[in-house]
Amino acid sequence: MSDITKRRWAIDKARTKKMQELMEEYDRDVYYPAKRQLFEDCLADGGHRGGKYHDNGFGWSWFYCGRCGDRYDITGPNGEKK
Repeated sequence: MSDITKRRWAIDKARTKKMQELMEEYDRDVYYPAKRQLFEDCLADGGHRGGKYHDNGFGWSWFYCGRCGDRYDITGPNGEKK
């Protein structure tokens, strides 16, 4: 791996770390509570529906709700449901 590549990764990693530090309080106090409420409101308003199918390659699959973006209909490698 070249020095340029290593430097680019170090620069990008430092930026990611700083963004996480700066957003930590906002995410904890505003973003994640708002997303949880959105998911709950979607369930209360008829439930998750539509969206995209995802298979993670390790036997788990699920859909992302077309309205709120939450995961639903999660199926494990042995057919277990979450």
